[in-house]
Amino acid sequence: MSLETLKTKRKDLVEKLEKLQTETAEKVFEIELDSRQQVKTIMDHLNKGFTWKTQNAAVIVSVYDQLKKQYKELTNSELSESEDESIVLKLKANELNGLYQALLNVEGTGIESARRFITMLTNVGETVTNAMSVLGDMNKEISDLHAELDTTEKEIESFESAESVEPDLDKVETT
Repeated sequence: MSLETLKTKRKDLVEKLEKLQTETAEKVFEIELDSRQQVKTIMDHLNKGFTWKTQNAAVIVSVYDQLKKQYKELTNSELSESEDESIVLKLKANELNGLYQALLNVEGTGIESARRFITMLTNVGETVTNAMSVLGDMNKEISDLHAELDTTEKEIESFESAESVEPDLDKVETT
């Protein structure tokens, strides 16, 4: 492969990566829940049953605020008159990941608290896991492109360093 071909490949990979990263960040994942009340249960879990840390505080606040906003919209919606009808939450990748982490990393006390959590996890877990699987596939594709870009960069560096070492035969003196 020539140096120009490698540079064109690098440019194409960078463009593809930027596009895919933007699509992933902006993708809205749909989380189907059996009822509007499940949103409130998740919010209660985040507010009262989740122990946050410095590194995840902003994400958890963002997830909570998004759930609160959507819950309010669902509650005020004329289309959603029944508490028991299924609903769909819409979360971006970072919010979905934050919710997933909040569902996985839980500490609690009391049997009734554990019972409420297990019920919520049973009702929400599959749909969140399915959405995370899609996000994981997207992230794997991004990772694979980064690896290919890294390999291409190394090939370009190798090509350029080999060119700088080769003597210019026109300038070599013969005796």
